Order: sequence, then C-alpha cells, then structure tokens
Amino acid sequence: MNASDHHSAAKTCIIGAGISGLARAWQLKQRGASCTVLEQSALPGGALRSHRQGDYLAEEGPNSILLNSLEIEAFLDSIPGLNSSMIEALPEANKRFIVRGGKPHEVPMGPISAITTPLWSFFGKLRLLKEPFVKAASAKVEESVADFARRRFGDELYRYAINPLVGGIYAGDPEKLSLPHAFPKLHALDQNYGGLIRGGIAKMRAARANTGPRPRKRIISFKNGMAELPEKLAAALGESVHTAVSICSIRQSEEQWTVTWSSPDGTTIEDSFDRLILTVPAHRLSHLPFNAALQGELRRLYAIDYPPVSVLSLGFKRADVAHPIDGFGVLVPECEGRKILGVLFPSSIFAQRAPKGEVLLTVFVGGERQPECATADTKTLQRTVLPELKQLLGITGEPTFVHHKHWDKAIPQYKLGYAAQLADMERIEQDHPGLHLAGNYRTGISVTYCLEAALKQ
Repeated sequence: MNASDHHSAAKTCIIGAGISGLARAWQLKQRGASCTVLEQSALPGGALRSHRQGDYLAEEGPNSILLNSLEIEAFLDSIPGLNSSMIEALPEANKRFIVRGGKPHEVPMGPISAITTPLWSFFGKLRLLKEPFVKAASAKVEESVADFARRRFGDELYRYAINPLVGGIYAGDPEKLSLPHAFPKLHALDQNYGGLIRGGIAKMRAARANTGPRPRKRIISFKNGMAELPEKLAAALGESVHTAVSICSIRQSEEQWTVTWSSPDGTTIEDSFDRLILTVPAHRLSHLPFNAALQGELRRLYAIDYPPVSVLSLGFKRADVAHPIDGFGVLVPECEGRKILGVLFPSSIFAQRAPKGEVLLTVFVGGERQPECATADTKTLQRTVLPELKQLLGITGEPTFVHHKHWDKAIPQYKLGYAAQLADMERIEQDHPGLHLAGNYRTGISVTYCLEAALKQ
C-alpha cells in the first residue's frame, strides 16, 4: 500500500477549519476517505474573513490568491459552486507603488522603466547590474533576507525594494527573517543558479522548452470575497465539519487518537481516529487538551513569533483622493519613517468592492516593524492612519466607510534559526505516530502555499 492509499484508508480528524484544514479535508473526501473537522469558532475560514456593508466589501485577512499552478486550478474547480464566483484582478492591478521621499513611485516592470524610474538612483541601478556576478552564499550559512538583498542588490535596493516587500508580505523584519525558510524560491535561485537574474533566465528558457500545458498566471478572488473559499469548502464537506465545538480531551492509545468534544447543543461525542491533523496556529497548539507531556512538547513551538497587525479598511469619495490609485497598492519602506506598512487599493484590484464614485483602501499597521502601532481601538488607529493617507495619497475628505480588524497574533515569522522549530515538529510527529502538524507556520504563509501543502498530503 503506497502513502496515498494509506491516507485514503485512514480515518482522520482535523482540528482547525481554516483554509489548511478545510483544503486537506476536501482532498481526503475526494479520495473517498473518512474525515471529521472540528472547529472551536462559530464560522469556518480562520483568517479568511470578508465583511460586506452595502456596496463595500472589505477583507480582514488575505485579499487574493496568486493562481500560477494547474494543480491549484483543478483543486478550486473541484469545489462545487466556486468556479462561477471566481473573479480576476483588473488590468490596473499590475501596477505596484513604493514610497520614496514621501511620494508613491511606480515599481518598474521592465528594463526600460527600470532605467528611467525615479525610485532608485543612478548608482542604485548601476549596482543592480553587478547582481549576476555576485557569488552564491555558502550553503552552510543561513542568511537573513536583509543580508541576502544587500549582498545581491546593494543597500539602496534593499531599502527601497526588498524591505517594503517583506513588510507587505510578512509584516516582518528582513534582518530577522531566514531567507531559506521565508523565501525558499529566492534561496534556491541563489544556490542553484548563482543569482536571481541568472536563475530567472534559466527558468524562462526551461518554460519555453516545455511543450506541455501551462497555467495562466493571474490574481483571483471571489464575488463575495475570500471568505467564499472556506464557506464553499465547508458546504461541500457537509456534516464532516463541526463548528462551535468545545474539545474536551485528546488521548493517544497505541496508534489511535480518541477525541471527545461537545457540540453547541451540549451533546458530547467521542470518536477514535487513525490520523490526527492539527491545523490551528502554532501559538494555540499547547492549549489543546493533550496530556501534560505532549502539551510541553508543543509549547516549544511558541518560539514562532506572531506579531500584531491592525487592518483598517476605509472608503472615500473618489473626488477626495488626489492619487489615481491605479494599481494594486503602495508599500512603505522602513527608512521612510512612516507609521503604516502599506495600503492596498481593493476597488482598483477587483470590481464591485466600493459604491460608484467611491474607493476602498485597506491599510496595514504594526507587524515586527512597529508592533506598538497596532491596536484594537478603531479611533486610535484612525488617528494614526488618516494623516499618513493625507500625505501619501492626497486624501482630503472624511471616510465614508470604516471597518477594522485587529489581529493580536497575525502572521508567523520564519526567523533565523527556524530550522530548530521544524526539527521540533518532525520530532513530535515521530514520537507520536498518526499526529501531523500543518498550517501556514510550517509550509508557507500564503493561501497558495496552504493549498499546495494540502495537495501534497
């Protein structure tokens, strides 16, 4: 029996109905396997939350999916009712902006614009030409993202390209993030090809030589927001998903796991499983009702940091915003000394995100850079954000719409030394047969990475 056959035959319990848990459950159901999903919250979806108010649609977590895989396309197509709700990003979403000198500048998307852009100085552009001749780092050295960027591109492009990018993706500190774990594809280009430009050229040649079917790379969401993905998955899984449950105990006996939980109506249910997959965040693992020894082992994963992030969605009259907001959004480099990480332009990315004559902006505050700026108090957050928007985007009017989501623990940080946490995960799984740890703290933080991990189970 191969691994796939074994997983199909095994009876599985998944704790956590975020996208990682639901995607794994759907894969198992597609194979005809028995699966039970337990979620302590009233709604499935985890960080995938969408808020509709009139014609405004705000995202509290991930705002889109980068679709660049035939496997992911097939997975999404397999979910009943999802395909008809899928929408693609508008053409203007191809533009990105980075702040320099207090003004948003368009990020160059080609060689000509890279030469003419005011975002980088003449010497910064000249330093970029050196990149193909910079040697790869030693495979024995774990570089930070900042050290990698400075080595390959120089300090200026680190400050005005990589630093804001990391702030936008991880809300993280590039000086602390591990390159091989936080950006494994960049690390592979450095190790395998001796640089990003060399690696990019090699990848393009390989793609041209590939005569098989290729995915059409695009950014997608859904008519009613990202929350439609977990909602449709949960509906397709039907009675396999149990929400608003209270898990009373989890016991291991030989190679089985016995889970006892209470349903919302107070009914107590007990069942035994061959596999137990935990997809809750790392900081919640030791709160599960295991015995003291296993709780102690899981507590080691508390070393994975989750900084706070506040997400503030604001609507404005279009006439009150001087900037054309004709792009995906604007990122703010740390060296600019601002109090925000960046701003997305949701109504420019997807249709029907704001009423006619109005625009929607989503601002991110806090993270590793300035955790003290993240707050659950909406008024305080507005006092931080509105002056920034006025200076950067020329906003003059008052918001017509406000929605605030504060994540006390937001995005897991793949910091230097992260290999130790991975080793802890593997050791825990080896010592407890049938137990599996999964989620964005292990296989990548994006929705795409979570789906890819589910397909590989």
